[in-house]
Amino acid sequence: MNATELTATELETLKESLLFQKSSILNKSHEFKAEQSNVSTHGDEAEIASQDVSNNISIHLHERDRVALYSIERALGKIADGTYGQCEACGEVIGARRLQARPFTALCIECMEEQESHSNLFQ
Repeated sequence: MNATELTATELETLKESLLFQKSSILNKSHEFKAEQSNVSTHGDEAEIASQDVSNNISIHLHERDRVALYSIERALGKIADGTYGQCEACGEVIGARRLQARPFTALCIECMEEQESHSNLFQ
């Protein structure tokens, strides 16, 4: 049984969206690797510093994509096993609007807000 309040058509649309996002991230990953292999350490100090900043941004974005890819893979697995749309914290059904806005979310809005408020306490 599917844990979502989504219709079969909506679920299929979200699955296609997840697969598209996965493909996009994998393509960017290949581009990132190619870009990193072509990094030049030649030039004056300003060029090298600029390249360093660019590399750091690229690495940060690549890491963010890697985390998103993991979440997408988990969501696709949940679709396959019929548990897609079930909050991992409280077990309640995640609202369809939330899933449509963020298809690879693992938490309902209430649990996400609670998690964020706890993490803000420690910052």
